[in-house]
Amino acid sequence: MGFHKRYIDDDQVIRLYQNGGVDAVISWYTSKVDALVLFESGTEEVVILWKVLPYDRQGAKNKIESKIHNASIKKGS
Repeated sequence: MGFHKRYIDDDQVIRLYQNGGVDAVISWYTSKVDALVLFESGTEEVVILWKVLPYDRQGAKNKIESKIHNASIKKGS
């Protein structure tokens, strides 16, 4: 058994979103990982919104989707 770190940047989140939607992004942040290493502000915003999921799942998912969409426009993806 080891300690599983996941390195995440905005480009990776955008690709995940484009291929599998917001549920794929949430799964990537939460499945089989002990620690997240975040490289850009967009990835950090997703973590903040992810903490709201238990209380307002649809609202948090909508905000995560909006953040990723805006980041993809900025990056031209």
